[in-house]
Amino acid sequence: MENETPNSEQFIQSTLGNKNPFATPDNYFDAIEDQFSAKLAEESFSKENPFKVSDNYFDSLEDTILAKVELGKKEVKVISLKDRLLKVIPFAAAASIILFIGLNTFNFNTDNTASLDSLSDADIEYWLDSNTLHTTDIASVLEDDLLEENAFYFTDIEDASIEDYINTDDNSYLLNELK
Repeated sequence: MENETPNSEQFIQSTLGNKNPFATPDNYFDAIEDQFSAKLAEESFSKENPFKVSDNYFDSLEDTILAKVELGKKEVKVISLKDRLLKVIPFAAAASIILFIGLNTFNFNTDNTASLDSLSDADIEYWLDSNTLHTTDIASVLEDDLLEENAFYFTDIEDASIEDYINTDDNSYLLNELK
């Protein structure tokens, strides 16, 4: 009958095998000594609150902190924006004058209109050779500018001046045309 009761040793071994159900965890006894010492030390402490604040401590705490903070203040040198601007104004004025003079030396507003004075003789000859002009075209353009032969009758040119002009080396082509 002893074998059949649930609390018997044989019944427990038959259900669990050879393993002991009342085993301690691994490394349990390694740290037990330190835990026991800590418990004993904890019980030796007094149960009263060891931290006490003196009376009126919080009344003067703020003043004490502010006094310590004010001692640490440093006087900071302030450089105003006005002073910096007054130092920069002469440089800006000089730069603007130099820029004004530099830009005015270049002629940006050049007039690209062509006139007869700006054209070279070779350009005029090329245009005349490449374009066909009729006498009616020339007459319509120069209608008002034509002069009569009588407009020059009052000028007196001496014969000697004319001979000197013809005899110059530069005007030898005139003599060749006369031949």
